[in-house]
Amino acid sequence: MTRGTRGRRVRWLSAGVTAGLVVLTGCGSNLLSTSSSVGDSTTSTTAAGSPSTTVPVNGEVAVAFPVVACVDPAFGTQVKSSSGWNPSILVAPIPTSLVGKVTFYSDGVHTLLGPAGWTCAQVASGSSGQGYPGSTTTTTGPTSTTGSTLAAAPPIGQSAAMTGNGATTLVLYPPNDPTPPTSGAPAAGAEGIFATYASTGSSAGVDLVCPFFTIPSWQAHSAGCSTTKPTGELSNSLTPDVTAVADPAGVVGTLAASGGQETVTGVVIFPQVPSAVSYGRSENVVAESCALVDPSLCATIVSDFEVREFPVPT
Repeated sequence: MTRGTRGRRVRWLSAGVTAGLVVLTGCGSNLLSTSSSVGDSTTSTTAAGSPSTTVPVNGEVAVAFPVVACVDPAFGTQVKSSSGWNPSILVAPIPTSLVGKVTFYSDGVHTLLGPAGWTCAQVASGSSGQGYPGSTTTTTGPTSTTGSTLAAAPPIGQSAAMTGNGATTLVLYPPNDPTPPTSGAPAAGAEGIFATYASTGSSAGVDLVCPFFTIPSWQAHSAGCSTTKPTGELSNSLTPDVTAVADPAGVVGTLAASGGQETVTGVVIFPQVPSAVSYGRSENVVAESCALVDPSLCATIVSDFEVREFPVPT
């Protein structure tokens, strides 16, 4: 079984979960919401980086967005897919209120939705993180944009996967970031979108899933991952394959950039193939975290990731 770019829609956390979680259901948060107002088809000319065409599709609004190529931070060059697929435009159903606020980013293999005008970069697997054990920049702790000292995050979950071997991570970060999070796991409180791709055949992949899914004990022991979730972290199983995660402000959890002054939300996806669950066969796994000063876009960003990465049979 492999992940597809299309799959049945999944729901996010219910409205009754603990305060602090970003709720993804309802108008403006569900990419397939039927509550968006739709008028006649329109075509407009906009500035670069903005959507150009909107058309009604079964009660939703499909918007044609430009796709920004990711870069290799080591060389500053665009990442081109060896398969030759480097899209320039993608169409997606999206709430009309977000037109002009989000766009797509791609390395030709993976595609992420993120704030418009940001930069996409690949993080090298096995790089030393910022503010994590093993970091060459560790001091008294990373500092937020307001100047307060934040706690260092432990090597668990996505944070561990980004600093270990066997993972590929795409990072979206704002253009005015003086220290872009492009050299491993980000500091607590860093602003960005972090998508990590791995397999359970690597320690990085096991790190991604072992706090939330059942795996053979030998596999967890071999990778040295923790099956205990950090105190204060919230999670909800959306389907057997998909777990929603939220690290409230100040909680150093499994999601990249957690531990800062804002809630970080995300999702972990592990296809429940019996041979992978029971016997440890390698299976592709993914995780995404959304850490924004203004978290209003996180609902749609994570929702789009769920749809693109939801496992479907080949």
